[in-house]
Amino acid sequence: MKTAALALVFGSLVGCTGLIDGGGSGGGTPEERVARDKWISKALPQISPNCGACHNGAQPGIDFLAGDSDMGIRDTLIAFDPGVVNFDAPQASRLLTKGPHNGPGFTTEQASAVLEWLNAEKDALPDPGDEGPILVTAQFAPQYCSGGDPGSATCPINTVDLTPVGVAGGKITFVAQALSSGLYLNNLAVEGATEGIYIEHPLFTSYLADGRAVVDTIDRYYAVKMNLMANIKEPLQGGTAAFVGFGAGAGDKLEIRFKAIKIFQVEGMGSGSGSGSGEVGGCKVLASFKANAGTQLTNSCGGCHAGAANPNAKSAMNIDGANSADDAVAQLACNQVRTRINFQNTDLSGFYVAPNPGDPTNHPFKFNGNQANFNAFKAAVDPWVQAEKTAP
Repeated sequence: MKTAALALVFGSLVGCTGLIDGGGSGGGTPEERVARDKWISKALPQISPNCGACHNGAQPGIDFLAGDSDMGIRDTLIAFDPGVVNFDAPQASRLLTKGPHNGPGFTTEQASAVLEWLNAEKDALPDPGDEGPILVTAQFAPQYCSGGDPGSATCPINTVDLTPVGVAGGKITFVAQALSSGLYLNNLAVEGATEGIYIEHPLFTSYLADGRAVVDTIDRYYAVKMNLMANIKEPLQGGTAAFVGFGAGAGDKLEIRFKAIKIFQVEGMGSGSGSGSGEVGGCKVLASFKANAGTQLTNSCGGCHAGAANPNAKSAMNIDGANSADDAVAQLACNQVRTRINFQNTDLSGFYVAPNPGDPTNHPFKFNGNQANFNAFKAAVDPWVQAEKTAP
């Protein structure tokens, strides 16, 4: 599997990963020897000082740099679950795209050095041969929404049949809209058929009309695991996603690749999903939500997303009690809204993209076209969003 690496322009990227000692020579294929050398000479010098203190095993659950030797640490990093490296799309590896947190950031030069190692590891992988099925959909051209309600003639719902990749009757559905920056999907959901469905780590790739391929550079679904019983339909990580750089015009196509896809797994139990982007769990900074976001969301979004006026909107995001003084009630609303935060690029969070008058999304409320009013809403809510992003 010798796929050429896709180009990626790095800004200031934050990394968090390993260390490594020795083990640079030895056997293996020429490609494996090159990968080992680049791990020690290129990646390790960047990863160790930036990420080792937190991820070397001292903190359970994020110990993807644990190991007794340089190569042992590399092996832990590569095998860590949820995945930190992605050899299908090295530049989308969470090692590079984590975003600001408690650790320092990679410079452009450091990120490029780590990417050089990741690409070498990808080149060292054996050809798939008969190792198993390739869990990737055929490329497909989405239909775009230009106005109206989802499911209408002007706003079609796209259905991706997952039968060819192993789950008869399984599907992913979504509404697609063009953005100035790329492609916006809403009503994004996974549905099982008579045998249910289990998926891990779906990765979206855009194939542009000019032949270029653009992978989801933040690999937002890297930690997703959904295990749905028969005929259950659930949103994929909040049901909205803005893909920067994706094509959204004639001749542009999409593809979805999975780490795993099969029928419902009884041993997994439950009919729901364990989906996430590595930023899973409920609201972490409730005090900031109550102080900064709750009233703003209620005043601007509550007409549809709270109460009984618009069941469809409420099913997409329920903010009942967002401005409640009762912490338990406000927590439920905060949990809902938090699932719409894009932790890699908060400006692309669903509750910012959908109502922004400057983005051509088909959302019924756009602040009456007043950009200044939207900007004021965003400025008021954003302190909570940033607090959630940096919360431990």
